This record gives sequence, structure tokens and C-alpha cells, in this order.
Amino acid sequence: MKYIPGGRNLEEKGIALDAIHHDGSVELDAHSLYGAMQSAATANYFTETLKKRPMTISRSSFAGSGKFAARSLGDNYSTYSYLAYSVTGVMAANIAGTPLAGADICGYNGDVTPELCARWYTVGSFYPFSRNHNHRDSIAQEPYEFEGRIPHYPVHYSYLDIMRWAMWNKMSLIRYYYSEMSHVQRYGGAFFKPLFFEFPDDPEAYGHQVRNVMLGSHLKLGIIPDFGHSGASDYQIFFPKGMWCEVFNKKGIDGCTYQSIAGNRNVES
Repeated sequence: MKYIPGGRNLEEKGIALDAIHHDGSVELDAHSLYGAMQSAATANYFTETLKKRPMTISRSSFAGSGKFAARSLGDNYSTYSYLAYSVTGVMAANIAGTPLAGADICGYNGDVTPELCARWYTVGSFYPFSRNHNHRDSIAQEPYEFEGRIPHYPVHYSYLDIMRWAMWNKMSLIRYYYSEMSHVQRYGGAFFKPLFFEFPDDPEAYGHQVRNVMLGSHLKLGIIPDFGHSGASDYQIFFPKGMWCEVFNKKGIDGCTYQSIAGNRNVES
């Protein structure tokens, strides 16, 4: 049986999987390699001919493509499900050797709601590569399109305020991102990765990967992409044993908690 990742036939809009290339390789083993070689050729032209450092973004990639280009995960949909898919998608790109990867924030296909776009900005601000990208036939989804007050919210906030906050957070962490990405470039590994990469001996670290992400070796991200939309009234974020401190707070040491044993903490909607 043919391997069909994502439930989609690889021969749809593509070369037959049993096609033989000029060098004798089979298409099934070389699928998406052409796009990766385009990235390599582009990067080499800039570095060797123009003597400049390029910033190349590719949608097609292969294992190790991150040496030459960043990666966009490609056309997605403006739904909470695809927001969740983006988390494991960025992880997969990191594991396959492309650490600078990200999904289209707010979704590409379909019309996004203000709430979903704001939530996606919050999650997307933690992607290694963050961009808002939209289909021309969908409604506009730039942050300034969502200036209206959040309905039924006790404080006067707009969705624009949330998006602005998310972008400020990304900028405040940029030195940490650069340091950790430099470490990956020099020594290998992944940046946006599953929790068990840092806590392999903790069996609980292997569950709920969409909700538990490590950014480098020191920053843990807890994500609830369907907050308030799955029918549940509370959610659990896992914390391994150790000292955990809030990043965005003004509490000082009061924002730190020692987790004596590994376990979950409830987050109420």
C-alpha cells in the first residue's frame, strides 16, 4: 500500500510515485526534493556569487532544507482545527531539519473570525517564523481590521489589542530566539519541539503534544487552540518536575512555582 501522508494521494497534482528519475531514483523517495534543491541553488547563488546572506522562504521542503531556507507550511484553512494542526506541523518541520518554520497565521483559505484570528496571533507569535498570509478571495485579516471591542468581555479590549500584545511578546523574546536558533545551527537539534525532547525520561511528556511545546531548552509553551470551543470547561497543561516561572508577569519570584512531582495544572475557560 502506498504511503499517503495526511490522507491525500501524493499522485494528485504530482508525478507518479513509481516514476524513475534520470539518476535511477524513484519518485516516492525523492518527492519534494526538487523544491529543496531550488532552495539550495538560490541560497548558493546569493552566498557564493553575490556574497550576500539570503532569506529564502519555501513551501516545498525535504529533510535538511533548513540549511538553505525557511519554510511556510502552505495553504491552510481558517479553522480551530488547522490552528491545532499548525503546532505539530511546525514541530515536524523542526524535527526534519527546518527550524525556521511557521503556518499562515489566521489561516489562508476561508474567512476568519475576529476571535480565531486573535487566538492565532497569540499562538503564531511563538512560531519560529511568523507571518499573516491570506487568500485574495477571503476577507481582509490585517490586525487593524479588528479594532472593535470584544463582545461580552468585562474589560474594554479589542481583538487588535490582543494581536498587538502578541507581536510585542514576539519582539520581547527575539534575543532568546536568536540565541537558541544559533545553538541549533551550530550543534544541531530542534527549536520548536515536543516536550519529550527535553524530558525524555518522563512518560507523561509524550502526551498532548499540541498543548505542550518546548521553545529551545528553557521556555515551555502551553497551547489550548480550541479554548472555549471544544465543549470542555477546563483544560490541562502538563508540567514536568522542577521550577517553573511565568514569562510575561510583573510578580518577580512570586510568579514562580516549584512542581514537586510531574503533573497537570487545570486552566479554566
